[in-house]
Amino acid sequence: MTREEEKILELLSGMGEMSTSEIEKEFSRLGESCPDGAVKHLMRLKSRGLVKGRMDRERRGWVWSLKNGAPQ
Repeated sequence: MTREEEKILELLSGMGEMSTSEIEKEFSRLGESCPDGAVKHLMRLKSRGLVKGRMDRERRGWVWSLKNGAPQ
């Protein structure tokens, strides 16, 4: 697992459900970069069954959360 993926799991564990743009903004706020883009890492985590995503019209994008049984 990459450092970025670990950081995404930490964010979702601590902050709960977050949109893709909120995750990217949090990386920027912390002065960190997500070189491959958050979406690529989120899709990898989803394929491993660690996070789940859904389209949210109100937030105008994908919203992500930890999947039941994912490490917290």
